[in-house]
Amino acid sequence: MFASSIKKNFLQAVFLLSLPFTGWVQGITTGTGGYLVINGTARLVLNNAGFTNNGTFTAGSGEVIFTGNTATANSFIGGTASTGFYNLTLNKSANGIQLNRDITVSNTLLFTGGDSLFLNTYSIDLGGTGSLSGETGSKRITGRTGGYIQSTQVLNAPANSNPGNLGFRISSGASLGSTVIRRGHQQQAGASIYRYFDVVPTNNSGLSATVDFFYFDSELAGLPEPNMGLFYSANAGANWTNLGENGIDQTSNFLTVTNIDVVDRFTLANISAPLAVKIIQLRAQLSGENILLSWVTSSETANSRFEIERSGDGIHFYKIGETPGFGTTEQEQRYQFPDPAPLAGKNYYRLRQVDKDGTFSYSYIVMADRAVTADALIRLYPNPVSGNTLYLNYHCVKEGIYLFRVVNASGMLVKSMNVYCKPGSQIIEINFKHLPPGMYTVSYPAAGNRGAHFIKQ
Repeated sequence: MFASSIKKNFLQAVFLLSLPFTGWVQGITTGTGGYLVINGTARLVLNNAGFTNNGTFTAGSGEVIFTGNTATANSFIGGTASTGFYNLTLNKSANGIQLNRDITVSNTLLFTGGDSLFLNTYSIDLGGTGSLSGETGSKRITGRTGGYIQSTQVLNAPANSNPGNLGFRISSGASLGSTVIRRGHQQQAGASIYRYFDVVPTNNSGLSATVDFFYFDSELAGLPEPNMGLFYSANAGANWTNLGENGIDQTSNFLTVTNIDVVDRFTLANISAPLAVKIIQLRAQLSGENILLSWVTSSETANSRFEIERSGDGIHFYKIGETPGFGTTEQEQRYQFPDPAPLAGKNYYRLRQVDKDGTFSYSYIVMADRAVTADALIRLYPNPVSGNTLYLNYHCVKEGIYLFRVVNASGMLVKSMNVYCKPGSQIIEINFKHLPPGMYTVSYPAAGNRGAHFIKQ
């Protein structure tokens, strides 16, 4: 374990940190004002350990490798400072690694062994030069509780271009210009596979594009592979259009659709009975010592009921109650369910929506943390912002008027507002009608608050 002023030069060497598993592992830490420098193509190996950067980390052309077999939560990347890697490798014999902060990878994110890299609501930015390598159905990027990985490329008349090797291959005779390809793993509308793509080009008209949407069998969420189709949403998943399919390769795991003129959000779902119940909003809010689950549907088809499931780890879910659906309706419907006995810390929730014929699908996952003891941003949505309104699910400990600030990618203040907050969880609405497209950070100067990023399309 290393603290504060760490400054090391690794010259064509391997630095190995190996800690026996004792139930608690911190690993290597760069303290505030400290430095950790990888010189040249040296390798930093973290065996059964985590990586915390609160100072300055210089990756050089080197590689940071996670090895061992400790629990995923003990092989982490965290800290308060901006952290960028050149090469990042998962090579564990068991279990994976998880993010506790946003990171960048400028060359290769490699999977050679172990389980998966769990986004844990955070993001990975590959920029224009980074790329995934070695992903399989058993070792991959995943994040059912939120987060994404993205690549930014200039796509002018692209031919079978797969930016960052993220699994979205596109061909078009048009020039899309600088284009962000963002991959997330939350189920859309409770009925898609556990993968979606947001595609944000500079030019978004007359594309006549051919798209190959790649996936893993482990992401199918029980959907019959031969019956899948491509679905498109222009409003962050509130409404979906069935684009069908022009071919499915079940061996190489990709679906093809041609003649797409406009791009935005894409996912795969059952082509014959897709996204029948459209959940446009799902929240888990702290209310004193309790948690209130609420959701809104924009339409329902033969909806029998919602079964509410809870988890302490975001993986293993158990039914805690149910509420009847409205059957078939095109009207917006609102639901609430108070958790009768929430867990002491983090509570993950999802909805199991059951049709009258017994078929079912799952919603995306939301989380509320009863252990929150300081002011904290819980969630931003929709993200990316395709309209003019962003919502903050914010937890406030002490009543008062607080200043919220929004800065752009250059750190320039673009919006500030004073908001009256009462103790507990609440929804704050921010209007961005005149905000240009780009990446922004909304923050509040409270102890421990890291701010939260969002994209304005």
